[in-house]
Amino acid sequence: MENKQNILLISVFLLLAGLSAWLQFGLLESSDEEIAESEKNDPDYYVENFTSQGIDSLGRSYEIISDRLVHYPVGDRVLLDNPIIIQYESDGTARRVSAESGWLYNNRRTVLLTGNVRVIEGGSDNSVGGVASTKKMVIHLDQDRG
Repeated sequence: MENKQNILLISVFLLLAGLSAWLQFGLLESSDEEIAESEKNDPDYYVENFTSQGIDSLGRSYEIISDRLVHYPVGDRVLLDNPIIIQYESDGTARRVSAESGWLYNNRRTVLLTGNVRVIEGGSDNSVGGVASTKKMVIHLDQDRG
């Protein structure tokens, strides 16, 4: 009788040890993977009052201004809050595009602007040459704008 109790006690102990090991290595390991997967979509840095200047393939300059830039490592995406894109033409005119938000793609050469997009074309004497608005706009910063 005592032998049966010892076997039962050892069996229960082994069952509890196995269950503890499974909880330790099975469940915790998968939850770490889930956390790591969710962190992939988290931003890795942000910049307040962002300003950047560049030159397109034809030598014309442009400027990107934003209240905040947020970089996401997955897909190397960049979110812009209240962006303003100013593209300067060789004749001295400028195109100013503003929006509520925007995304930089394609190695920072393509901008997708969304939400109350407003385009102001500058005249040669710094007067307004034209105004347009839309909900969404794509700007390719490294292409001929002529």
